[in-house]
Amino acid sequence: MGVISNATHDILRLFSAYTSIAKRRVLCIGYSDQELVDLVEPYRPAEIVCLTNWTEHRDAMVSRHRMVMSDVCRRTEFDDGEFDAVLLFSVLEHLHDVQGAFVEMRRILKRHGHVALLFGPAWSCAYGHHLYADPNDPNLNFALWKLPAHMHLLCDAQEIRDWYRRQDYADSVGDTVLHWFYETPLINRMFHEDYVRLMAEHFQIVASEIMYNDLPRTHASTLREKFPGYVDFSSYGGKFLLRADA
Repeated sequence: MGVISNATHDILRLFSAYTSIAKRRVLCIGYSDQELVDLVEPYRPAEIVCLTNWTEHRDAMVSRHRMVMSDVCRRTEFDDGEFDAVLLFSVLEHLHDVQGAFVEMRRILKRHGHVALLFGPAWSCAYGHHLYADPNDPNLNFALWKLPAHMHLLCDAQEIRDWYRRQDYADSVGDTVLHWFYETPLINRMFHEDYVRLMAEHFQIVASEIMYNDLPRTHASTLREKFPGYVDFSSYGGKFLLRADA
């Protein structure tokens, strides 16, 4: 399928016609120090507060702003209506309770506050398994764009093991791949349309830009037949601007 389209990261620039964080209080989830410098600070918020639940991740190493260790899927220490905006960078796909996260973000947002987010990969996309067993091996790292598209959705466990055997990998590698595909808690395995439904349930969707892979018609048809009720298997994820109601 190749690399994704529309993979730019500057969501605040993308949604600048709809909202601004200038002189506003902002909660950032999933941002490293450098990403804050590049993608948030240029828009001059009054205050940036960061949140993460991954103590060993680079997000937890933020030193430029106040860091709170907490789970956005649960009630946090923040007051009702404390923030003007919540920004999420590649976070949704890793949450264990996306609905709970939207409930909590709605609570801590001010009236008519905004959520701006980028997420991907969604489970339903070509590389949605999020395989990252070896960052240098294109057959073991989803981000190198070489794996068979939708292998995790179209193949059973034995077919996956057999594919790796044909590439001259040890049987133990197949077991590792299956763990990454179906067992690791690092992703939540929701379909793209499930995310959008939850967004619309808790917020008004103001604007969006989809990241996608080109998908042959026959490939898409096969996936739709196997997963009734789902039709979107080309969206890799997207950038969304959500608005809290009154």
